[in-house]
Amino acid sequence: MKYKFIFGNAPELAQAELNAVGTDLPPQELIKKLGGTVKIAEILPEDIKLSEIIKGDFGVSDLTGKVNIVKLCKDIKNETGERFVLPKHGEKQLSSVVVAKQKLTEIIIGDGWIGKTVAVQDFEEWGRRDYGRPCAEGHIGMLPPKVARMMINISQGKNILDPFCGTGTILMEALTIGLNATGSDINKSQIERTQKNLHWLGKTAKLYVSDARTISNRVKNIDAIVTEPDLGPKLNLDVLYFQALADWTKILVPGGRVVIAFPSVKNVLDKAKNIGYSLAEGPYKYARPQAKIIRNICVLKYGPH
Repeated sequence: MKYKFIFGNAPELAQAELNAVGTDLPPQELIKKLGGTVKIAEILPEDIKLSEIIKGDFGVSDLTGKVNIVKLCKDIKNETGERFVLPKHGEKQLSSVVVAKQKLTEIIIGDGWIGKTVAVQDFEEWGRRDYGRPCAEGHIGMLPPKVARMMINISQGKNILDPFCGTGTILMEALTIGLNATGSDINKSQIERTQKNLHWLGKTAKLYVSDARTISNRVKNIDAIVTEPDLGPKLNLDVLYFQALADWTKILVPGGRVVIAFPSVKNVLDKAKNIGYSLAEGPYKYARPQAKIIRNICVLKYGPH
């Protein structure tokens, strides 16, 4: 069977994640691992009649913007007698929430293909970890769990370190998919918040109160650092980033990766190359709607090119 993957708000990052994870897992398992894919659709044979696969309530999503969804749904209803659900007014796609909650058979029309949705992202579980945790800091632009998960998957690591862990979003996502996780933060109160969040999740991780620029005094043999450092506004952020990257060369195994979000990458990347890093992927841009800061997510590889 062949599948199409429907991405969320960060399609470039989601595609990079999918490239890293691969598509060998069954769709129902794969959708649980991916942060950036909201639906997986099985591509249907070109000669199939849509009325033949509609069982119960259904809906149609149009990725091309060329289909008269209302007419198509009415035609299918006339053949099947089943009830249909339309996308919100002005939209061309059904949300994953609607598809899952109403248990719809969803037909997706793409450019040159037609598919049937076979897996939908568990929005309730993502929302629980995002908004249900005891310690959250949405007011300061906390990294969304889905973006954290994408960064983790792109890292391809098994032993994850977040040296700017804040309230533990990256650690939570790493532990959720069965990876080893270590976190540190210069702020003791942040480590205490992380501990509360991990306890709520039912997970544990090694945690340290430490400056990210000297974390090598505590941690060794890490194959992936996944982190979002201070994004500003603050003077000399480039110095902070470079000093941290320099220290991490003492931690990373050869070929280890750093997946990191920067507000700007121009000066940092040039300096990073001088101490053994190369840009493996990115930068991938991500910003929440109306956000003041755009994240540039870069994948750095440490060691011989």
